[in-house]
Amino acid sequence: MTKIKDDLRYRVGIDVGLKSIGFCAVEVDENDQPLRLLNSMVFVHDAGVDPNENKAAKSRKLTAGVARRTQRRTAQNKRLLAELDRVLSEELHWPLPNLEDFEDPYEPWRTRAELVEHYIKDDAERAEALAIAIRHIARHRGWRNPYLSVDSLLTPQEPSEFLRGLNERVTQALGCEFPADMTPGQLICAYIDSPKYAETQGIRGDTGILSGKLHQFDNVGEIRKICEVQRLDHDVFKLLVRKVFFAKSPRGSAAGLVGHDQIPGQGKYVRAEKAHPDFQLFRMVAVLTNLRIREGRAERCLTPYELQGLIEFIIRVQLKQQVTWADIADNLGIERADLRGTARASFDGSPALRFPPTDVTTEKIMASKVKWLKEWWDKADSERRGFMVDALSNSGGSTGDNDIDDEVAELLEAATEGEQAELEKIQLPQGRAAYSLDSLRRLTKRMLEEGVYLHTARKEEFNVDDDWRPEPEPIEAPVGNPAVDRVLKQVSRWLRMATDRWGEPAVINIEHTRDGLGSEKVARELLREGQRRQDLNQKNLVEIAQQLGIPVKDKRSALIKYAAIQRQNSMCLYCGAMIDMTTVEMDHIVPRALSGSTNDRSNLAAVCRTCNHQKGAVPFAVWATSGEAHAGVSLEDAIKRVGMWQKGPGMSPKQHKAFQSEVISRLKSRKPDEEFDGRSMESVAWMAVELRTRIEGYYRKVISDSVPKIGIYRGQLTAEARKASGFENRVNLIGGKGKTRFDRRHHAMDALVIAMMNQSVSQTLALRVNMRESQRITGKEETWKNFYGKPGQASERFEQWREGMLRAVELFNIELAKNAIPFHENVRLRVGSSKVHDDTVRKFIHAKLGEALSVAMIDRAETPALWTALTRLPDFDPKNGLPEDPSREIYIHGRKITADEHLNFFNSPSACLKVRGGYVEIGSSIHHARIYRIDGKKTTYSMVRVFATDLVKMTHEDVFTTPLKPSTISMRTADPKIRKALADGTATQIGWLVEGDELQIETDKYSGGFIGEVLAEYPQLTSWRVCGFMNGSTMRLKPLLLSREGFTEGTSEALVKITDAPGWLPAINTLLSLGKVWVVRRNALGEVRFSTKDSLPVTHLLR
Repeated sequence: MTKIKDDLRYRVGIDVGLKSIGFCAVEVDENDQPLRLLNSMVFVHDAGVDPNENKAAKSRKLTAGVARRTQRRTAQNKRLLAELDRVLSEELHWPLPNLEDFEDPYEPWRTRAELVEHYIKDDAERAEALAIAIRHIARHRGWRNPYLSVDSLLTPQEPSEFLRGLNERVTQALGCEFPADMTPGQLICAYIDSPKYAETQGIRGDTGILSGKLHQFDNVGEIRKICEVQRLDHDVFKLLVRKVFFAKSPRGSAAGLVGHDQIPGQGKYVRAEKAHPDFQLFRMVAVLTNLRIREGRAERCLTPYELQGLIEFIIRVQLKQQVTWADIADNLGIERADLRGTARASFDGSPALRFPPTDVTTEKIMASKVKWLKEWWDKADSERRGFMVDALSNSGGSTGDNDIDDEVAELLEAATEGEQAELEKIQLPQGRAAYSLDSLRRLTKRMLEEGVYLHTARKEEFNVDDDWRPEPEPIEAPVGNPAVDRVLKQVSRWLRMATDRWGEPAVINIEHTRDGLGSEKVARELLREGQRRQDLNQKNLVEIAQQLGIPVKDKRSALIKYAAIQRQNSMCLYCGAMIDMTTVEMDHIVPRALSGSTNDRSNLAAVCRTCNHQKGAVPFAVWATSGEAHAGVSLEDAIKRVGMWQKGPGMSPKQHKAFQSEVISRLKSRKPDEEFDGRSMESVAWMAVELRTRIEGYYRKVISDSVPKIGIYRGQLTAEARKASGFENRVNLIGGKGKTRFDRRHHAMDALVIAMMNQSVSQTLALRVNMRESQRITGKEETWKNFYGKPGQASERFEQWREGMLRAVELFNIELAKNAIPFHENVRLRVGSSKVHDDTVRKFIHAKLGEALSVAMIDRAETPALWTALTRLPDFDPKNGLPEDPSREIYIHGRKITADEHLNFFNSPSACLKVRGGYVEIGSSIHHARIYRIDGKKTTYSMVRVFATDLVKMTHEDVFTTPLKPSTISMRTADPKIRKALADGTATQIGWLVEGDELQIETDKYSGGFIGEVLAEYPQLTSWRVCGFMNGSTMRLKPLLLSREGFTEGTSEALVKITDAPGWLPAINTLLSLGKVWVVRRNALGEVRFSTKDSLPVTHLLR
């Protein structure tokens, strides 16, 4: 794509939500007044959640990862079993009887017991029995500590605790004792051969006698006995053990995938893991060296002595309490107000930290349930701790050496199965640093010894240029969070295409909601937390209204007062007088200099009217020690009262203690807080800062002399901007004036709003918010509504911005009226990106081959081979199936089946798949639907839902057009009309659809039912999303424009059903017969794609 205009000046806005991204490119003049909208669109995605696991918010990555791991494990097991079979047949010359051919499923267990109990004289019989036993054990190997090598199994061991437990359970079940050295095969054989077995719960499963996994040591002990009794030499024993129990190291080959240190001259070292103790220490030191101590009007760095003292303090107390910046100030012997630099980026562009940095790895280890690990960690030095982290991380370690330290290996090898499970639950910090262990140690040493910050330490230690910095990841590089990865990929695509089309933007502003750069699972927890808070607030509001005797007007301020009173035991913080909702006033413990106030909970006190009026606009500590405070007011007593405060709902003891510490620090402070700087609207979320860093890195590479200004803002900003500018009540979204979540184009609106933002305006808006909250909480006159910036440049820029916003809303309304704001979704075309089937394994129904079998029953045959064999019989009728025939025979894979033998059939007309132990339904794994025109006297339309299981072997064919065999489950569950048409050659494929496709429909043809009612009210609903295929002839569609988020109590039943559940369910024949239907495919800018050079799907008419 070529640039349209080199000197085009435009601003970009990106609004990031959990499942959507609004994009906007707006051309502006030299005064940033909007001229035209270059692009306005909404990208929607699934936040990485697998729709089949939506209830648990499991990501596609997790679900597909489980599926892939299962597939890999299955494939690996097949390879191991094939290699074992090769050894048994080629090296030992044993036969390979098929274990599934035995009429008695317990035959292998009996064979195992027989081999232990007596020598089999016949060579052929002995070889067959040995093969049966070894191959059976290989399919049920049991558990072993993954850190133990296979050769460790060669050393004789006593029966495990599990085998002793099995012996006890069999003894109890059968009422007779068994020797302690009985093998698993002998115990199970005795169990199944007992007359009492019919009354038991079987062998496997939750209630079976095994009740878990055998241990490999026990199975090896059985093989050892078999070899001794059957007179096999020790070399054969070792060969069998190594082949049966081979397993890869949990460390794998990840070390080969690790990047290298970016510092010049350090490239020979691999990048260290962030969980490594050396990085944890580096992180703490790098953040603390950013701190400054204010002394008078000057500021100074921390001395090496102060730095070392802080590190020791944090390490000493971090497991006992939440360390706060107030604690850091106390440790330094200064007031919190004199501790500077806590709001700066921590290092290398990382976001500022709300709390001081701690050793997160130690916190995670010491919170685990593995007692010996915690005891060992407490005594181990940093190097040994690093070896343990390398072993636990399973991702290659920090040294590039794939071996595990001997001491650590010995500890892990001794771990029990339960301890091993607990070790796997430890969530160590993820990812890698930009530096190697060598670089981290050298940088940390220099920072600690000289008291310099990272930038200086890097220059002095490695002689790099002043502007050197680690190269950021590409914009689209995944971080492992599926929802965030989707955002990164789409932002990268959109920016690259926009830059290619219009050149580099002047400004890129990004706004994100609280959950916009997180996972669906976290978002749901935030939602639940918010609901709990809302329920509590509602309960409190009822109690407040009862106390006041009147309805509550300003609910937020009332709730803040009520919570403070409850927390403070209904006592004035300053003097201890009793207060309630009728007498309480709120005061800022430490006021700000000049404008604004610190409205943090730790700075708000519920006080009596007398104290509030006497204290005035000075810090509490100044007033309390001035001699002017009334009786009962003292700093010491106030601190004691804080110590008796009640813990708030949802607050942990550790959090409560930290909160009390912050309040006490405020009480002691004698200096006003600095003037409000208005940066509270800027985002400090880690992923937002990382995204900005990546975008800057991209433009430095592409256009080194003209990097756009990049701003990142919190979600609250756009709401404030819309209201303050007048945009809010002028925009014409569906559902009324102002923002409504009913119209999903609000994401594009917010993208435009944030595109027009600048730092001066964001600071003015932040100050307005601060003034509003402060004035409402304290009950002062509300002057914030008339505040439009500080006199001078700030107010001028604010007025200019308001003019631009009014022009922007006009441009946006024009696009709304034209219905020209598109939605775009990346559809899933690849096979195997989710689960193939449901988890529930169901039982087959059975019928004898010689019985009469209907067509419906035959279509439910357990395998394509069985279906093919039945439908090829000479007496098969396509309408009636097969008549009864007591002499009927068929062959499947060379095996003869007679009329009296039972055949397996699915007990459901739904699409199903045979698995071990039964069958599973696969209705949730539809990959796509093929759309057909059927020619005849009257043209009709139909479709075939194509299931992923029928496509897995199509590695080189076009999965959307390659003909499907009649025996596939996709064809067997298709509508009879299309099956006949395909067989007769009267059906022509005219397209295909996948979930997420967009359809543009001539909706004026629909006037009846719920759909007619909805379209009559919203005629602009011409674009619809394909949400599924209900059955062989019916689709499920939902309007792209509307969202259930905007539903109210008055929302009509028709609108609820069409927009939410179940959606619009038109028959494919009806849909295509009534009017034109376009399948719309778009590029990253949301533009309709009619052609492509990259084999991407294009827009076309379904005709």
